[in-house]
Parts: sequence; C-alpha cells; structure tokens
Amino acid sequence: MASKSKRIAALVLTAMMATAALAGCSGGEEEEAPIPAPTTTSNSGSQSQKVDLSDPETVQFIKDTMAEEAAKNGGKIELKMWCASDDQNFEKTLIDDFKKDFEDSRYKITVKTLVKGESEAGGAVVEAPKKAADVFSFADDQLSTLLKAGAIAEVAPYYANNVKDENSADSISVSTSNSKLYAFPKTSDNGYFMYYDKRVFSDADVADMDTMIKKAADAGKNVYFNMGNAWYETGFFFTAGCTIKYENGVQTATLGTPEGLSAAKAMAHIAENEGKGFSGSPGQIGDNAYVAQGFDDGTLAAAVIGTWMGPTIKKSIGDANVGAAKLPTVLMDGEQKQLHSFGGYKLLGVNVFSEYPFSAQTLAYFLGSEANQIKRYETRGLIPTNAVAAAKDSIKDDPAFKAIEDQKAYAHPQGSSVGGVYWSSGVASIGGDLVNAKGNISDSELQTKLAAVEANMKV
Repeated sequence: MASKSKRIAALVLTAMMATAALAGCSGGEEEEAPIPAPTTTSNSGSQSQKVDLSDPETVQFIKDTMAEEAAKNGGKIELKMWCASDDQNFEKTLIDDFKKDFEDSRYKITVKTLVKGESEAGGAVVEAPKKAADVFSFADDQLSTLLKAGAIAEVAPYYANNVKDENSADSISVSTSNSKLYAFPKTSDNGYFMYYDKRVFSDADVADMDTMIKKAADAGKNVYFNMGNAWYETGFFFTAGCTIKYENGVQTATLGTPEGLSAAKAMAHIAENEGKGFSGSPGQIGDNAYVAQGFDDGTLAAAVIGTWMGPTIKKSIGDANVGAAKLPTVLMDGEQKQLHSFGGYKLLGVNVFSEYPFSAQTLAYFLGSEANQIKRYETRGLIPTNAVAAAKDSIKDDPAFKAIEDQKAYAHPQGSSVGGVYWSSGVASIGGDLVNAKGNISDSELQTKLAAVEANMKV
C-alpha cells in the first residue's frame, strides 16, 4: 500500500505543481495583459493511476492533498461553480455530497453554486477569467474559444486517463485539443429530437412532419418547433446541403444559395400551419416554459426539444404516454428529407486561474463521475457520457437515449460548425419572420434575407 501511495503522491504533486504554475502566471492585477496559454504536463499513460472514489485510501490521499492546498490559504478551500439555472438545485445536492465525502478537520470547504448557462459560460470565463468560477459547465463548441484565451486548465494527470477510460470516445474527442484533455465530460445530450404524446401519434406518424401536423390539428393540438431559434432552425440548412463551417476563427455559411432557399421554403411550408397543428414560437416565456405549459394544458402533442424537458413532460402526461424519436422528415424540393440537427456534449472545465487547482479538479471529476452521471440522469433526465452508466438497462432502454442515438447520424458538431458571429448574424430572424408571416413570404424576399445573413457573417 505504501508504494502505491507514494506513486500517487508523486503524480498528484506533479499535477498540482503544473496547475499551480498556471494559476501563478497571471502576475499583477492588470486585466489587460494577455492570458497565458496552458503549459501543463502531458497526459501520458505512465503518469496516471486508477482513481476510485469509493476506495478509502484514494479518498484519504485526496484529502491529504487538499489539506496541503488549504494550508496555503488559511485552512480554507473556497470554490465557485457555474451551472445552468435548471440544474442549480440538483447540482447543489452533489456539492453537499462532495463536501461530505471530502470533509476533514484540517480545512473547511465552501462551494458557491451560481447560475451561468452552458451557452454563455465560456464567454464569461474569457471575459474576466480571474473573477470567473473555479469549475464551470459549458457546451463543447466553446472549448476552442477557451483554449485560444488560455482560460481553461488542462485536466490534471492524476485524473486524465481515468476520464478518458470512463467516458465515450466522442465525448473525449470534443474535450481534447492537440492530444491534451481539457474538460471532464458531463452529458451527451446537447442536441434535440422529438418528444411526443403516444395517445395522439403512432410510431409511424412521427416519421414525417406533415403527417404529425395533420394528426395534431385533428386532435386540436400543435407540434412545436422553435423556428425563431437559430440552434433549431439551422437543421433545415444542414438538411438542404448548405455548408456551415467555423475554422480558425472564420465563419462561413452558404445560405444565399439555391440550397439555402430550399431550406427556407421548407420552413415556409411548415409555417403555413402556424396555429393549425403547428407552433413555431414560444412567445415571451421561452422554450422550456412553453413546452411545459403546452403539455400540461394539452395544447401541445409533440415538441422538438432536448432531454432536459423529459421529466417535466412525463409529469404532465404520464410516463407511459411519452414517446421519443429522431427528428421527422420534412418536405423539401418536392420530396421528404430527413431533418438534421446540432448535436454535442456538455462539459465541465476548470479555470486556469483557480486558487485551488487540485480541489477544483477534484470537484470537476467528482461531478462527472459514474455515480453522479447516473444521479443526473435519474433526477434531470440527462444522458450520461460515462460508458458504464450509459450501459445500464434503465438508460439504454430510455426512448430519449434511443432517439439521440438515431439522430446522431444527422447531427452536426457545433464546435466545427458555428462561432459567435453565426448566432449574432440574424440567422434566427429568417425562421422567426416565416412564423410571423405564417409562411407567406416570397422567394425573392427570402433570397434577399438569406444573402444578407450570409454577408453579416463575413463582417
């Protein structure tokens, strides 16, 4: 046992020294100084041991290392964590478990859980890294921005190989740059599919959007797809064959093309049914509240949304009545074509400037562990990246899990597709205008809108 502890001690101390060096690179308080790029030790196989959080010796060593870190900070470990508003209450329960599992008389742990959505966390870290959270949840497309700013710490060698071994290959791929791991995978459901009421639709009905809209209208209900949200709307452009890329900080999107017009006309065909079997806007209340309200009051029979709404929908119409499927086909250029989507992962990152680098890394690993990914699924309906967790019958047999897997063949990674300028280009206004006009916009007007949005991305 002693030799094992010494090996682990050497590894962790190496990791701490590397990570602490990063935190110390900031120099004075001049916020305008460029942020240094990470330079931590590489994650080779010889540098990592199996980390088992149920093993008393492992936990004791982690406590000893945290105690050394706390001793340099007045016996305190004070961490700040960012997560989405819908996840805050759940994540607080995990924080309570973390403090209980790693409590020790030599230090006091404090973890503040604050709201910062995954879509904005990366930008907020880059904007003011020294004031940002020690640990933060973010969408995988933000990793390149965090790396360019040098604002995210490389996963410490002590944890890196464990993270690689425990999670799916795809989730590790999007968490890696230049063969170095920079994030802890958290969930594999940063995408969307179709939830539907099985009392209204059969499995065959949900294969195409036109059939769904007709059946919903006959039942006095609607199918919801937020066309005024670029994240959802872009699926039509991918379906039409538009090229949308984000490379080396440059955004390109061939929207002002015949393919772009085909996508817009397909949206127009659907938007003609606004209020008559189709709903394309959540109004002022936002997607989640609109979907919850719609299933609760019976005005919605289906919605394109993600797993985070699964528990709410089940509560509204009953678990036995909830179906899930990949996105339907849509009528485009006179034929039914499979609707594409964005797909990706939500990750946990550690701030390179954290004053408690090892404790922050430990918290991130703990939050992304097998046990906590299972709890996150059971409580929040979020699909694990952990291979053992995802193999559980209760998860792999979940219709939402199957829907995500079926949609993956038509899902595009955000990181290589879109950057910030894409979202701010006005692309969302195309679908939004179509919904407001109930599809009644001429081809020439659509072509002008598409060309203008594409031009905005080149500014």
